Amino acid sequence: MTTDALASRRPGVRPPGRRRLSLSGRRRAEVALLLVPAVVFFGVFFIYPLVLGVRMSTTDYTAGTFITGEAPFVGLANFVHVVTGRLIGKAFLNTLLITAVSVSAELVLGLALALLFAKRFPGSRWLPTLILIPWLLPSVVVGTIWKWLLSGDGAVNGILSTFGLPTDIWLADPRTAIWALIAVSVWGSLPYWSTILGAALKQVPEELLEAAQLDGANGRQRLLAIVLPTIRPVISVLVILSVVYTLLIVDLVLVLTQGGPADSTVTLGFLSYQSAFDLFEFGDAAAYGMILLLVSLVFAIVHTWLSLRQERRSA
Repeated sequence: MTTDALASRRPGVRPPGRRRLSLSGRRRAEVALLLVPAVVFFGVFFIYPLVLGVRMSTTDYTAGTFITGEAPFVGLANFVHVVTGRLIGKAFLNTLLITAVSVSAELVLGLALALLFAKRFPGSRWLPTLILIPWLLPSVVVGTIWKWLLSGDGAVNGILSTFGLPTDIWLADPRTAIWALIAVSVWGSLPYWSTILGAALKQVPEELLEAAQLDGANGRQRLLAIVLPTIRPVISVLVILSVVYTLLIVDLVLVLTQGGPADSTVTLGFLSYQSAFDLFEFGDAAAYGMILLLVSLVFAIVHTWLSLRQERRSA
C-alpha cells in the first residue's frame, strides 16, 4: 500500500494535491454564486440598454439601420439638434412642472390617506385594498377612462353643472389640459403611496407616541417630531422612485392629449417617443433619453445629499 493511500486513511490527514476551502472561503464562494443571477440580470437589463442608448445617441441611428446595420457616428450632433428644437424649452418646463406638482401632491395625499387608514373606523380594513384598484390598472386604461370623464359631455362636467359650478373641455383647453393630466397622474399613483406609507407607519413605536401624548403633545407635534423622522427613509425612496417614474411619463400624455392642445402638454418623454416611433429618428430619441437620465441622476444625487445632511443634523 502506497504512502498516499495510508495518509488518506489517517483521520485529519488530506492526500497531497487536494485542498479544502476554509469556512470563510466557502462563504465567499456561496455569496459569489448567489450574486451571479443578480449581476447577470443587472447587466442584461440595465447596463446593456444603457450602453446601447449612449451609442444610439451619438450615431445617426434611423429605421434603415435595422436593415443595413450602418449607423454613422455623429458625436454630439443629436444632442445639439434636440436642444435647439422648437419645443425643448416648453417640454422641459412641462416635465418639471408635472413632476414637482405630482410628487408633492402624492406625498401629501398619500400620507393623509395612510394616517386615515391607520385609525379604526367602519371600512378601515377593506378600504386600503379597494383603493389599490386604480394602481393595478394599466396606464392606458386609466387614461382612456379619464379621457371620457373629462370630455365636454363627461361625468366630471355633469357633476359640476349639477352644483352650478363652471364646466370646461378640460383636455382641449390649453389652460387646463396640463392640470388635468397632473390630476390623472396623481389619481393613478396615490394608492401606491398610501399603501407603502401605511406599512411604514406600522413601524412607528407606539410607546413613543403614547409617551408624547402623555407629555401633552398634540397630533401635529407627534407627526412632526416622531412619525415623519421615523418614516423619512421610506419617504426618500418613494420620492426618488416617483420622480424618476414621472419624469418619464409618456403613456398618459399619448392617451389623454397627444401633447396638445397647442403643445401645452408636451414633455421630454413624449418628444422621445415621437422621435422614435413617428419620425424614426432613434438617435434623437436616445438623446432625449440621455437628457432625462441626466436630470434623474442630478435629482437623485441632490436628494440623497440633502437626506444624509438632514440625518447628520438629527443625529
